[in-house]
Parts: sequence; structure tokens; C-alpha cells
Amino acid sequence: MRKTFLLTAAAVLALGAGAAQAFSPNLVQNGGFETNGGVGQVPTVTSLANWTVGATTDSAPNPFTFVLDANADSTGFNSPYGTIRVWGPNTPVGTSSGPGSNPNPHATGPVANGFSGSPDGGYFFGADAAYADAPISQTINGLTVGNQYTLRFSYAGAQFTDALGPNQEGWNVTFGGDSASTSTLNNASEGFTGWNTFSQTFTASSSSQLLSFLATGGPSGLPPFALLDGVSLTDNTPPPPPPPVPEPAAWAMMIVGMGAMGAIIRRRRAGAVAAA
Repeated sequence: MRKTFLLTAAAVLALGAGAAQAFSPNLVQNGGFETNGGVGQVPTVTSLANWTVGATTDSAPNPFTFVLDANADSTGFNSPYGTIRVWGPNTPVGTSSGPGSNPNPHATGPVANGFSGSPDGGYFFGADAAYADAPISQTINGLTVGNQYTLRFSYAGAQFTDALGPNQEGWNVTFGGDSASTSTLNNASEGFTGWNTFSQTFTASSSSQLLSFLATGGPSGLPPFALLDGVSLTDNTPPPPPPPVPEPAAWAMMIVGMGAMGAIIRRRRAGAVAAA
């Protein structure tokens, strides 16, 4: 019984130390873009928690940034200019030949390009990289200076149904004073690139740093529509090693010693009672 108890205690301590080393929380708030006011243009039509959309890079009045879901090719998403859709297998017939189409008119209806919702599920984020492009950012707190943090996210390229022609999409990301770029995705006319993953390790230089994304691509007017989801930032610097766990034999010696001391104390108490 005593041996079993000692082995169990040692195992629990070892497992607890291993779990502490393996677990690292995501420091990005709402990295899946699930907390929002519904699909639509941000911030003119809908809201997006924890993220800030900056000013446009081309001085356009409203950023062409959006909250989307897997229905972006069917029911689409709202903007001050009306409902916008992307090419996909569920694009309704007749929705792509309006007066703003490029060229006008052009083919309408569904396209078997494999468009799907994000592998992260639920909502995701999209930005036109060549018109009213604007950064999306949030401040990351609780960093340890000198620790390494790994940024991961999913990204893809799509195209609005009012345009035809090949285009390219990607993302620039900055974290504090460091920056990185995804690979450029080459997207066919009426296409969808499929979802890709990005991973980059940064070293924190401050306890709080700004994490920012800016869509990249071209050409203007087609448009290059960059998608983003599943943003996470985790500390991958190993924590200090836990205190050494005593060997089972050491546990046994400690308990035997404690038992012997207890016996001595009991004998002394018994002797004192007898003398009284």
C-alpha cells in the first residue's frame, strides 16, 4: 500500500510538470473572428470585437474589410453598396452582371472552384488588397521580453462576382518592430485558392506589442480579395524546469523517518503520562 502511494504521488507530480510545459494559451483575442455583429463590411455595416481597422492606404473613405462566413458565395455579405458575393459553387445565377461588373456583362452563375468555409469554422475576415485596403490590428499584452512567440493563421484568396481575370492575394504581418509576409497566392479568374497555413516565430522586445495584418495583391479592380482566419500567438519558450521529484526510495526513507520520529514522540508522551 505504501509503495503504491509513493509511486502514484511521484507519477502525478511528473505529469503535472509535463502538462505545465506543454500548455501555452493563445494570446490573440477573437483570433477566429467569431465575436462580431454578423457578416458585412467593417466598420460601416458590422462590428468586430478586439480588432481595430485602421485608415485606408489609398485615402478611400471606408475600408473594404469584411466579416464573412461559408455563405459568402450564396447569400453573400452586406456593404453600403449592396450585397457582395464571391465566386463559388453556390453563386446564384444572374448576380454577377450588374452595371459595376468588370467586364460588363460577363458570365453568371455558380463556379466549381472549391470555395468553402474556413477550416477554423464559423466566421472569417476578408480584405480587398487593391482598393480601400486597411490594416487590422490588436495589442498583445502579457509578453515576456526575450521569449519566442509563434504566430499561426490560415489564409486564402477569392474574387468578387462583379469581376473576371486572374489575381493574386497575400498578407503582410507585423509584430512590434518585426515583419513577415505570406507566400503570394495565384488565383484564377472566378477562382478560389483554397486555404493555406502560415507560421512565423518572433522574439518579444516589449511586454506589449501591436500585431497587425495588411492584405496584399493585385491587380486593382478585379479584385484581389484576401481571406484570414484562425490567428494564434503562443509562447514557445520552455518554462523553467520544475523542482526535481524525489525518487520513490527517497519518499520511502522520508516517510520511514517521519514514522520513527512519531513513534519516539508517542513513547515520550506515554512515559510522561506514566510518571505523572
